[in-house]
Amino acid sequence: MNTDNRYPVTASLFMLREMKHRQVQVQRGYQLLRRKAEALRIRGRQAAAELASTQAILGHTLREAYISLAAVKFTNGESNAMVLENIGQAQVRVLRVPENISGVATVSLLPIEDASVSDALRYAGLGAGGHRTSEAKKAFREAVHILIKFASLRNTCILLDEALRSTLRKVNAIEKVMMPKLHNTEKYILMEMDEREREEFHRLKMLKAKKTRSKVAAARFIRDTEDTCETSGIFF
Repeated sequence: MNTDNRYPVTASLFMLREMKHRQVQVQRGYQLLRRKAEALRIRGRQAAAELASTQAILGHTLREAYISLAAVKFTNGESNAMVLENIGQAQVRVLRVPENISGVATVSLLPIEDASVSDALRYAGLGAGGHRTSEAKKAFREAVHILIKFASLRNTCILLDEALRSTLRKVNAIEKVMMPKLHNTEKYILMEMDEREREEFHRLKMLKAKKTRSKVAAARFIRDTEDTCETSGIFF
């Protein structure tokens, strides 16, 4: 048997039991990895579908937000300089929540409203266009929330895809390499043990035949000796 497709072991009863035990363990790990891959595939599809719907909502939300911003610029004129001058602490913060999906460590991002931070632009637009300004602020705040959700889902999809590929590589390695090598090693050990058993049986058979021939030769020698003595008149 080709040694490249089996493990280099000695043919013994101990190694035969060891190979059978390894096959049981490998089969158990193979089933667990297959179930993990299936769970990752299902969860990845769910995350991808949710990501696609979130992306569609994000596009619509950003479009509405920029339409509101255009309305504010039309009413109040260019206000970028005022906004940049009044930038303070962020009112929307991101909370990282660790998750475990079928053994894969992921991080979910959740938007958190910080009520302790005051809105520096809460009085913007009181002279004119205050309603449009508040609508623009609300639209962009909603867009930020959806962007955080989109980033969280995209990160989850990337991690799940990498974990699925790694798991599938392990499954293929076990199925295409380890299991055939263990099976071939078991066959090799059985063949070697059978060959040794046949050799031992043949050796015992030849030994028994040699003893039988020795007994027959001894009996014939004794009989010939007795006949010779009787013929010569010699008695014991």
